[in-house]
Amino acid sequence: MVFPFSSVTFTVSPRLNGYTPEKTLQFFLRTEEALKAIPGVDAVTTALVPLLANNNWGTDVQVQGFPKGPDVDNNSRFNEVGAGYFRTMGVPLLSGREFTASDAKGARKVAIVNEAFAKKFNLGRDAVGKLMSSDGGANAVLDTEIVGLVKDAKYSEVKQDVPPLFFSPYMQDDQLGDISFYVRSRTDSATTMAAIRRVMSGLDRDLPLEDRRTMPDQVKQNVFL
Repeated sequence: MVFPFSSVTFTVSPRLNGYTPEKTLQFFLRTEEALKAIPGVDAVTTALVPLLANNNWGTDVQVQGFPKGPDVDNNSRFNEVGAGYFRTMGVPLLSGREFTASDAKGARKVAIVNEAFAKKFNLGRDAVGKLMSSDGGANAVLDTEIVGLVKDAKYSEVKQDVPPLFFSPYMQDDQLGDISFYVRSRTDSATTMAAIRRVMSGLDRDLPLEDRRTMPDQVKQNVFL
């Protein structure tokens, strides 16, 4: 995973400004479109758990064909991301597809998994089409279809092994309060940052931009943690 200097990230938390979950989701979608319209921007995507920020969210899961029980390790890291996330972040898709705008609330629940997840849960290269659940309980319903398999890529820490990981579309979560944006641009980072500030001020001048930095700076910070 190699980031150009003009790959920029920042986080916004509309819930802190009193946004309802529905208004928050609408704001995220408007923000993506506004950022894509900035001259020089090649791609925009999002993630609930910020990349290479020493941050991990995990849950027990159930996977089609994998045993379950009190003595079985069925834990996985997870993230919620936007359409085109893997292409934007330079993570190769090995089979299946990326998330699209149609993977929204009300549509069939879907997931994309990495190689470590496929290995742990005995899916091999045949992960696509299998069913899983992000509920690790004994009575969990396998209600989520795996639609993509991606190559392992550094996730939380640069120096650590890549964990088993599954991704869901953030648009299928109606309780989001904050999210991190990733903007890849052909212009230099200072120009991109300035344009982002103008766009975000136009959307909501009272909403602060948190953890604003280039991705190379994020990597350097992670290396020295």
